Amino acid sequence: MVVSAGPWSSEKAEMNILEISENLHPQLAENKQQFRNIKEKFLITQVAYFLANQQSTYRNIKSWFTLRNES
Repeated sequence: MVVSAGPWSSEKAEMNILEISENLHPQLAENKQQFRNIKEKFLITQVAYFLANQQSTYRNIKSWFTLRNES
């Protein structure tokens, strides 16, 4: 036996989709903000690593010149 879907079922499905969309919208905004925060922390970490690496390189070069001039 085949039962055809009436107009009410498609309207109900459309309402459910709209309700789901409305419920997920705030969650999407929150997830986007969390992503931006994580991305910002990642970039700050990269800059800190770069600066620490440059400082180490500077110390090594300074030590090399100091030792060279003392010889």
